[in-house]
Amino acid sequence: MDTPRTVCVDLDGVLNAFDQWRGPEFFHPPREGAREFLAALKGQDFKVVVLTCRWHEWVAKWLREHGLAEFVDEITDRKPPAHVYVDDRAICFRGDFDQTLQAIQNFRPFWRDVPAGVDA
Repeated sequence: MDTPRTVCVDLDGVLNAFDQWRGPEFFHPPREGAREFLAALKGQDFKVVVLTCRWHEWVAKWLREHGLAEFVDEITDRKPPAHVYVDDRAICFRGDFDQTLQAIQNFRPFWRDVPAGVDA
């Protein structure tokens, strides 16, 4: 049997509608389409890992409360080997350090430019 490929998904800013840090116990609501996204990954036989620095038990509770837990295989604060990483703060390295440095210098997460109250 083939081992499923892993997709590592960030919580804040990807699965939830993060707009700013409001403390460790505050969890933003799920982003529109998050459930369908996770379901599609599972439907394509990916192993889904949520990567977050938040406390595992609180994340598990949030996933259960929002009907997302059934699509998640693991929650971790350590970067596992994966086919891809989905993160709102990532810079994809394409072999050119100068371009990468420029991307870092000019980086803004997509949700910084979204008006308050709008689900990006």
